[in-house]
Amino acid sequence: MDPVAELRAALAPFVVALKPGVAQVLYKALYRLHVAHVRGHDQSAAVARLASMDPERVKVPASEEGRRLRAALRGIHAP
Repeated sequence: MDPVAELRAALAPFVVALKPGVAQVLYKALYRLHVAHVRGHDQSAAVARLASMDPERVKVPASEEGRRLRAALRGIHAP
């Protein structure tokens, strides 16, 4: 599966209905990717911002959705 497509699927619960427990910087980056995708704009800057984040250090909830989001962030992480 395309790692960016998986990330877009995993971010949905966090940007459609803001769930508590997500770091604000992560939320903003996820929202930018979501908006770029919905509007049909270039997503590369938003993906690059998310890829630069350490998926092990960002704050996400310890839920199934949070684990899916962290795994998706690992999939695009640029070491």
